[in-house]
Order: sequence, then C-alpha cells, then structure tokens
Amino acid sequence: MKRDVIRINEEKCTGCGDCIPGCPEGALQVIDGKARLISDLFCDGLGACIGTCPQGAIEIEQREAEPYDEYKVMENIVKGGSNVIKAHLKHLNDHGEQNLLTQAIEVLDNKGIEVPDYEEEALACGCPGSMAQNLTKTRSDDLGTSVNISPELGNWPIQLQLLNPNVPYLNMLNGSSD
Repeated sequence: MKRDVIRINEEKCTGCGDCIPGCPEGALQVIDGKARLISDLFCDGLGACIGTCPQGAIEIEQREAEPYDEYKVMENIVKGGSNVIKAHLKHLNDHGEQNLLTQAIEVLDNKGIEVPDYEEEALACGCPGSMAQNLTKTRSDDLGTSVNISPELGNWPIQLQLLNPNVPYLNMLNGSSD
C-alpha cells in the first residue's frame, strides 16, 4: 500500500536524537549513530519529528509501506508511561486523527489504563507564556493559619512598552546631548 512515511537522509543526520522525543509513536531510534525509522507500521506519516531535526534530515515521502497500525503503536506507547501516552493522544488529537484516537483510547480501556487529559487549553498565539495566570497564592503561616500572598504584579502576561534606544532623552542620562 502506498502512504506517507518519513525518510531520513543519512548524510545529513548527525545522530543528535532531537527527533526521538518528537515522535510520539516511538517509530524512531538512534542506532549506530544515526536516527532510524524502526518500523513503517509505527510511522503515522504526519511528520511531528520533522520540525525537531536541526539538520533538516527528515522529510515525508509517499512510498510502499506497511499500513500504520494504531493498535501495535499503542502496545509500544504504553511501555513509556503516562506522559508518553498523553503526548501520543495529544498528537493524534492535534492532527485531527479522531479514528486513530478512538483506537488508542480503546487499547487503554482494554488494558485498564486511565486515559490522561490530553486536551489543553488553546493559547491565542501558541506561546505558553501568554496564558493568563493569577499570581495570588495561599500559604500557611507558622500557626497553621492560611495567609494570602499577593504580589504587586497581579496578573501575567504584562504588556511592556519598549523604548527606542536612540531617543534624545536617553542620551541626556548618559551625559551626552545631541
């Protein structure tokens, strides 16, 4: 069957391993100093690993390959623990692969493994630092009484106005005037 599968250019690959965590299916391993696709049936062809390769050694090609098998992938994924499971489910969800997501959850249910919360709050610009946060904290004092700790900065993110370093009034601070 012809389908999308990654291809690793061995001449460009330095074996850094940056692509390994980028592959939630566990289809990649560093072997003999190079990243290797260990099985076509583990590669979903979505290319999550591509952006993590600093050498640009990974690309997607359409070729004859074993069909992707979510059930076999999940057998491999559950060995990695809850964070690996969560990353894989999030990967499938983010790419709109609802059929594969259903299969993955079915495997977890059959194994009696709790399905982790893989849906995160969508961020306006994709930057985790842009998520609104409340910085007020509650802590117990030495007597066991709850005390609210409220910093001067009440929320995050804050908006900063940056100054042009060439404005005349900054030159006066340095002792020069133009």
